[in-house]
Amino acid sequence: MVQRLLVDLEKCTECRTCELQCSLVHFGVFNPNKSGVRIIARWPELPRARVCSQCADPACLPACPVEALVRTAQGVVQVLYAQCTGCGNCITACPYDGVWLDPLSGVAVKCDTCAGRFACLDTCFVGALAAGE
Repeated sequence: MVQRLLVDLEKCTECRTCELQCSLVHFGVFNPNKSGVRIIARWPELPRARVCSQCADPACLPACPVEALVRTAQGVVQVLYAQCTGCGNCITACPYDGVWLDPLSGVAVKCDTCAGRFACLDTCFVGALAAGE
């Protein structure tokens, strides 16, 4: 089974450092819009996390008309940004709210596990993030 990012919402402080680290690793900028993980504040309730579930049978893959979503040899679903047209079919198809559009570039964004490295894990100072199945 493919590892995915797990978020412990009981521990999460909504600092969004994970979002900044993700955008830095993938795009070289601190921009939460480009992050593959989203923490949505809902104070005083627990926050909500949006992250790809790395489904065994992902609905987003066949929904993409230009095949901009692919499964790697490791089984991780990732976006080929140069191919993405921003049509939004993958967003509509995902039942887990794990894909969204970057409002600036107009392309789909989702967690790709950093090829199994999970760059965000080391930045979470409260230990709210983990890799698991």
